Amino acid sequence: MAMAALAFALPASAQTIDFETGEGFSRLGVYDTWEQSPFRTGAIASPESYVGITDNPNTSLNEELGIQPNPSAKVLAVQRSRFGSNTFGARIDLADTLHMTTATRYVHVMVLKPQGETASVMVIGLGKRRDWKGQSPETEQFWETSSSSLNDGAWTDLVFPINTNEYVDIHSLVFVPDLASPHLRTSDFIAYFDDIEVNDNPKPRIMTSFYPVNFDADQKPTRSDRSLNSVTIRATGEKSQSVTIDKTKVYNNQVETKTITARPGSTVNVKMSYTGAWMSGYAYIDWDNDGQFKPLIENNKPAAGSELVSYTYLGGYNSLGQSQSSGNSVSSGYITCPSFKIPQDTPFGIYRMRLKVDWDSDDAGGNPDPNNLIVNNGGAILDVLLNVHDEEVDISANQLNGDVLADDGTVLSEKRIPFGQVFKIKMEPAPDFTYTGAVITHGYNLDGPEYVRENRQYKSITIPASSFDSETHEYSIPASYIDGEVRIEGLFTPGETPDPGNNDQTFTVTYKNGADGMFYQNGSEVAIGQGWKAAEWVSAEPAPIVTISNKRSDNSYGTNGFNTTAYHLASDRTFTISVEDPFLITGYRIYTADGWGAVVTTENGESETFSGEATLIVSGLNTKSTSFTTSPSPAANLNSPIIDIYIVDSSAVGVGEIRSTTGRVVGYYSIDGKRLLQAPAKGVYIMDGKKVVKK
Repeated sequence: MAMAALAFALPASAQTIDFETGEGFSRLGVYDTWEQSPFRTGAIASPESYVGITDNPNTSLNEELGIQPNPSAKVLAVQRSRFGSNTFGARIDLADTLHMTTATRYVHVMVLKPQGETASVMVIGLGKRRDWKGQSPETEQFWETSSSSLNDGAWTDLVFPINTNEYVDIHSLVFVPDLASPHLRTSDFIAYFDDIEVNDNPKPRIMTSFYPVNFDADQKPTRSDRSLNSVTIRATGEKSQSVTIDKTKVYNNQVETKTITARPGSTVNVKMSYTGAWMSGYAYIDWDNDGQFKPLIENNKPAAGSELVSYTYLGGYNSLGQSQSSGNSVSSGYITCPSFKIPQDTPFGIYRMRLKVDWDSDDAGGNPDPNNLIVNNGGAILDVLLNVHDEEVDISANQLNGDVLADDGTVLSEKRIPFGQVFKIKMEPAPDFTYTGAVITHGYNLDGPEYVRENRQYKSITIPASSFDSETHEYSIPASYIDGEVRIEGLFTPGETPDPGNNDQTFTVTYKNGADGMFYQNGSEVAIGQGWKAAEWVSAEPAPIVTISNKRSDNSYGTNGFNTTAYHLASDRTFTISVEDPFLITGYRIYTADGWGAVVTTENGESETFSGEATLIVSGLNTKSTSFTTSPSPAANLNSPIIDIYIVDSSAVGVGEIRSTTGRVVGYYSIDGKRLLQAPAKGVYIMDGKKVVKK
């Protein structure tokens, strides 16, 4: 698409410079504001060789926007010299003098710089006042940087607002390609300019992004006395839908978090909570999903197909065509837009909707008039998605090795279900298969791109098996997912689905019930210790190798053992307890000959096994007291202290239990990798990467 097809109609006073036809300029050269620049002193020979007309290096199509930003065959090239100042640039002597006044005008220019060269661009005007006979025509009358950002490595239509004193004639424009300091540069680069226009329109001539706004998208409010607080939307047959505004921004883009619902033919009402006065409300819908809002007004009302669908004031009328005495549409803290209808023939799908508070402007990006800018007036813009839907939606299921059914057992094959209501499904694996969950995709055009013009068309959510009922294998799809087409992919994998009521029979674990359970004191197997239940521990053959070592404060290790009255108590002690596979440390404690000991558990107070090595810190030791503390255990007497270590055989088959960061169980897995529906009553499973005994 040629740029001309996207350009605004030019005012009669517009001036253009075209490097293909050679129109609009009389001479090309270079200029530097630095008086000692080698380009001004003559130190550089043939400075005019640094600028010239050349072939356009980038005529490619922007596939995302669907346009060719600059199809020109010829453009102006300037060599950005490292020997000039940061205000060195291409000088264009105008064929026709540009007569200026105090009114703001706008210089538009297409700019292309190499990837990574993103420093600001400047325009400088050279000329003189007509009423100052002695003023040089080389006088710098204005210096302006662009009011829009440069697209990195791509053609961009930059806009420069310019104004001067009265009676100024501009004879030359200087385009500075890069305001970054050149003092560290070791080489030059080439920048390109094209299609220069001077007119009264502040908007870029081409759309370089979808749904643009006429200010920086991160612009903060400039007024504290005016603000959009919230928007409430009511559509026939729908619940009232409200959107809260982030008042730290002029532009609120909430398309990822807020979707309004409506049916074809329904009547829509928009009410805006607004602090302030003398502002009006506007509502837009991008019916053709082309990334922009196009107003079409006839006889003071939106015409058929207009994407400005409602307004309280525009040129003296509201969108019902009723004459308005003023644009002060705020009443009792609200701006209430006239109701409008969703056309009956609107295709079901997702559309971008924009709500705007502004002053007398149909421009969806905000009033661009320098005397009435939306930012200066305390206006605001909100973008949301609009879901135009049917009464019922299609639901289907695609999977192998099993079925996803409705909860009544019927097959989901292009089934129609009510929009926006909870729907229950049931998993039915094929013989010798189990399921790990399901993927639910919901929205519109599920086989197409997920985003169209930055508007999400559908979402895919993976539902883990742990979210299904462990007995019925059912899951209730939330109403918010039933918002268009619904497609379910069942995730089935080889492995039997266990009977949730008979988990004890699924696992093989050997338990000893006599008084010969195994535990260790100071590295040696001894008899059952006081206070411990041998039935909780698994016997093991061959016997495991257990090592207990104590670490001094100087990182040296003491003797293997702890039960000696001659033990030195000068500092805290760290005991390293290790056991070889396939055994696990299931618990340990310190106890004394004349009192009960302290059981040491995890920091959460839950018994946990340790594979390989565990650490026990005994703190509070000193030479004046025989008491000590263990964290998080209570204090104990230090007379003849003994460390007890309890061991379990870890070779049993069990399940893994995976928890989310909030502690919610999101899945169970056996240690051989099989997905199960429910944790067993007992066995060996995995928690946070460690094997844990569940007794």
